[in-house]
Amino acid sequence: MSNQSQKPSVNIGVQKEYEKNSLFRNLCYGLEEEGIPFQYFISEDSDIHKLANDAANESRLNVGISIGDQNNIIIQHKKLDIDQPFIEKRIDEDFQAKIMGSNAARLVKGIPIKDIPLEDEYSRNSIPDQKRANTNKTTNTAKNTAKNKTTEKTKAIESNEASNQAKEEKINAEEVEKITQLVIEALKNN
Repeated sequence: MSNQSQKPSVNIGVQKEYEKNSLFRNLCYGLEEEGIPFQYFISEDSDIHKLANDAANESRLNVGISIGDQNNIIIQHKKLDIDQPFIEKRIDEDFQAKIMGSNAARLVKGIPIKDIPLEDEYSRNSIPDQKRANTNKTTNTAKNTAKNKTTEKTKAIESNEASNQAKEEKINAEEVEKITQLVIEALKNN
């Protein structure tokens, strides 16, 4: 039975060598961002399944987490079997640990969990300065090429319009000349 004197929180069982690990800190950040309180305890236990199960059983929120054993993180619910945790994943990146913390909080809240990508969305969006310069240069070249093509098309259209206008003027001039000749002849005949 869980200790009812504790405040409602997610319990985290941490293997001793992970106490100062950045994965542990980021796991806690994920819980904090979701607004779920947590408590942790340091353990010498090498079985992280048992550690997660013990943490869940002691949590008033029925959710426990364990971290250790080659960067494995387990999220466990009190009602699940010890060998069938809610999530068990080997984590190599800090951002993944943060998502695991967020997912533990989401389990408490009863809302959908987040996928754990292999690559951080922020690192995908950050381009080193040299690549950014090359990308900008390529983008500017593409823009200039498009602008030149547009200018060429505009000139061709304007040239075509001018040619059509000249043809129309030539036709109009010829018609005016014919009409003038007809009027002159008609006047002579009168």
